[in-house]
Amino acid sequence: MLARSGNIAVTQLTGRAFPGLHLQGDTFAAAYHSLSEAAVRLRAEGVTGEAIDDLEYTLGELRDKLRFYEETLAANDIRLPYFLDGGATPHAGDG
Repeated sequence: MLARSGNIAVTQLTGRAFPGLHLQGDTFAAAYHSLSEAAVRLRAEGVTGEAIDDLEYTLGELRDKLRFYEETLAANDIRLPYFLDGGATPHAGDG
């Protein structure tokens, strides 16, 4: 770890030329869901065009990263630090 501030850190992975940004999973999930909800509202308001398409593409990329995080925790029997889809109970490794 090169530096840490709150829920984020700058880390250097072995074999990588540049450091990465480590963001806590629950912080990442909250940001993803906020952006996703904003995109849904924009579409509902009739916003169309390249900008909203780009936003939805980026959200898909972020969703893939969040899914990887969730699957990794589940595979290691680690409970998610947040609830999926506003549910009442965590989903990964909660049994």
